[in-house]
Amino acid sequence: MGIVNVTPDSFWSGSRVQDKQTLRERVRTMISQGADAIDIGGCSTRPNAVQASEKEEMERLEWGLDAIREEFPDLLLSVDTYRPRIAERCIRDWKVDIINDVYGGNDEMYRVLADTGVQYVLMWSEDIKEDPVGEMMSFFKERLQIIKKSGVDVDRKVILDPGYGFGKTVGQNYTVLAHQAELREFGLPILSALSRKSMAWKLLGITPADALPATIALDTVAIMNGADWIRVHDVLEAVHTVRLMNALNENG
Repeated sequence: MGIVNVTPDSFWSGSRVQDKQTLRERVRTMISQGADAIDIGGCSTRPNAVQASEKEEMERLEWGLDAIREEFPDLLLSVDTYRPRIAERCIRDWKVDIINDVYGGNDEMYRVLADTGVQYVLMWSEDIKEDPVGEMMSFFKERLQIIKKSGVDVDRKVILDPGYGFGKTVGQNYTVLAHQAELREFGLPILSALSRKSMAWKLLGITPADALPATIALDTVAIMNGADWIRVHDVLEAVHTVRLMNALNENG
């Protein structure tokens, strides 16, 4: 899943685009490199970010989604939003396939999911109190029950995201990654979003710009620990990582 952001302030400057031509070129390149889906965001949720208003987020997504759908009408497309009204409009007007919700949703969001039947990335972003793995498992168990009661076909429509970089210290992120395979208990796809995140560059004393090799290492571990999707800024390197891991699984 390749990342593009129609924002001025997403944490990695390389993901930001501000005009239709650049956006189409970026998406075109990602597809040629092997991306299976594109995830577009219009509101930065990086730590300490001043979040855009709902109006600002929608205005950014309008031109971004127009640009993508004009050239790629059949592309598997995800929108990174936690706002139900924005999700509903993106699904209706641009035939978005996936809603990627960093805050785990609410009753209004679940109603949109049930009404539209789109796929949903359910992310765990709550602050950890004491037990990273236990709290992660409890969150997903409880939230999946709520979503199912809302009328969503959980078994076919929900993807789990452990939420690396949200509500976790650097060490807690690594604890979650080491135990990510435990999410297999739910029988649902797992998405790992580790690309250039602070758990890599802070630990190594580098910057996000220098964190591609670290991202590749973390993505490798994520795949070994059950990831079905990896959400990345650098598609070619991610595709190479997946191909090598697939060869290992096929021949090991």
